[in-house]
Amino acid sequence: MPSSPRVGVACPRPGERAAICDWLRTAGFEPVLLVDACFVSTEVTGRPLLLVVADASLLTSPFIAGLRKGDPNRPVLAVGDEGDPNEKMLARKDVSFHVRPLDEKALILAVSLANAEGRSMRRSERRIVPRLATTIEGEAAVLIDVSNEGLRLEVGSNAGAKRLSPQFVVHVPLLKMGVPVQRVWVKSAATPAGQKVQCGASLLASDERTLRAWQRLADPTTGRLVAAPQAKPAKVGHDGLLDRMSSMISNTPIVGSLAHLPWRGRS
Repeated sequence: MPSSPRVGVACPRPGERAAICDWLRTAGFEPVLLVDACFVSTEVTGRPLLLVVADASLLTSPFIAGLRKGDPNRPVLAVGDEGDPNEKMLARKDVSFHVRPLDEKALILAVSLANAEGRSMRRSERRIVPRLATTIEGEAAVLIDVSNEGLRLEVGSNAGAKRLSPQFVVHVPLLKMGVPVQRVWVKSAATPAGQKVQCGASLLASDERTLRAWQRLADPTTGRLVAAPQAKPAKVGHDGLLDRMSSMISNTPIVGSLAHLPWRGRS
């Protein structure tokens, strides 16, 4: 029988702490009460913590560093009051902020997404793509890499990432279709400006046409990914008709029994 994922809970408010632990148990998680950051590395034994839910007032820089000791990517969820002056600092340290009063569904969703991020869903080779332009829920984005099971993309702003639904459609012009996916994780991208946000998602498509198109996109043996070439407009001279006809003739491939004749390159 698989063990329940463990979630650290650091909250000085007894009622709120009890509610968070009850919600976690109901959702299939094992809450682990944390006294301080040192408690994580000295007292927590056995399976590592999936993530930590903590009161924003506790999350100083040393506390966050202690919580992530041994796992720099361990998610930390802050619970605080609206207008908390530390919210911006926490955002810079990739700590998601949840405003009181705490909502059970929102908290469990955030914990579940972190749980999904911890499980490796990709079972096939990922393919780096040349930053293919896409749109998601009206927000411009670019694909970074793809696999048969999912994708990684980059959104241009934190605001755009926060608007992402748990499930959304990625519109890929190269495929001329929209691909439904499920959000797995969201984190700030390592860029100088620090404004871009990366998102990982797993494929939800079940129809054969979409799956085949996506597999061709994810297959590294299909060659370089390029956009479809744009047809050059025909030149129109003074009379118009002659130039249009010349362009049509020169762009028409010669096939069949006429292909071997010297039609081109001769005056």
